[in-house]
Amino acid sequence: MDDQAARQWLILAYKVPSEPTRIRTSVWRQVKALGCLYLQQAVWLLPKTTQTEAELQKLSARIEETGGEASLLSTTSPNPAWEGRTIAGFNRARDEEYAEVIENEERFEDEIRRETRKEKFTFAEMEDMEADWEKLKKWYERVVVRDFFGAPGRQEAEARLAEGEEMLEGFNRRVYEHEGVQESGEVEG
Repeated sequence: MDDQAARQWLILAYKVPSEPTRIRTSVWRQVKALGCLYLQQAVWLLPKTTQTEAELQKLSARIEETGGEASLLSTTSPNPAWEGRTIAGFNRARDEEYAEVIENEERFEDEIRRETRKEKFTFAEMEDMEADWEKLKKWYERVVVRDFFGAPGRQEAEARLAEGEEMLEGFNRRVYEHEGVQESGEVEG
């Protein structure tokens, strides 16, 4: 791998005060939300893009505002083997998140089946289902944003979400039929 082809990375190394613990927790949540890969205690890695650099600079400033120390360093892949292992680490982390999305999508489908068996075709139930669906979609979208290398689990998650959306649409149709309202909002009869 020559220097021209080497992938660019950002390393965030930080130290925060031990008290209050909410600072440490807040930083941990933020690096996880960005999709950083854990290297070792308080050292995280991200692929270098304009967006990731801006986000890590903001996080570094917040760390320093709390009395901590932050170093944001730029580096390149030292060799193809290291880069491959690193990308595989990012993909494993995203696949774990996609697996959680899938697990929650399965629960969502189970809920639709349960309410269908009970024939609980009400607008209130439909609203609850739609709210749950929106949360699930937003969660998936957050994972996609930090899926820098196209983790394999994304395809299955997309397929499962398509199935869930189809089930929700079917449930909603049943609610409209049960309530005697056309989907356009007109009352039948």
